[in-house]
Amino acid sequence: MTAQLLPLQPHSEPARGVVPVRLPGGRLVELRPLGHGERDPLLTVFEGMSATSRARRYLTGIVRLPSTMLGPLTAVDGHRHVAWLASLDGRPVGIARCVHVEPGVAEVAVEVVDDHHGLGIGSALVDAVTTVAAARGVDRVQASLTPDNEPSRRLVTRLGVRLQVVDGLLEGEGRLRLLDPARVDRRAVLALASDTATATPVVPRPSAPQRNLNGRHGR
Repeated sequence: MTAQLLPLQPHSEPARGVVPVRLPGGRLVELRPLGHGERDPLLTVFEGMSATSRARRYLTGIVRLPSTMLGPLTAVDGHRHVAWLASLDGRPVGIARCVHVEPGVAEVAVEVVDDHHGLGIGSALVDAVTTVAAARGVDRVQASLTPDNEPSRRLVTRLGVRLQVVDGLLEGEGRLRLLDPARVDRRAVLALASDTATATPVVPRPSAPQRNLNGRHGR
């Protein structure tokens, strides 16, 4: 199932600073950019993930997010590191991000709490972050997955990533294709991204190798 564009009604005006998306089951999810250094939503989503989901997302079994991972994951600037949060009934339920790894190339990753899998939240989040990344000049995307992560495999394949087995993982890169049909109102996403990016410090480009989205050193 996929998320649908939300026809706004006068009696259901969304909160300012979010992009609303109506899920196929009728529930309303609100998307917004994560702020620089914002940890609480990340930790809430992590707590809502099972050991299996954590291993699929971070490519290793972890029971908590150490500071060595929290630092890079919260170093969001809306330009080279784009991250968006999904909230349902005011509760953080998912995060997706695109991080530039070289000019024109970004790595994409997504996580959704276990009790909200299969609702279309991940697709909506990925559509939001890839829309912003494309506007920032990204035209190729990378991904690293565990072989049993079938939902993410299908999703990144639709983005254009061509996966192959590398050291027991599925890794790949491809020319970015935005999801078709769109899962979000892309004009609203870009408008909100522009508003928030102006108030977010751009993280300096590191001179040393960075950890990638899974807490490992980049390829």
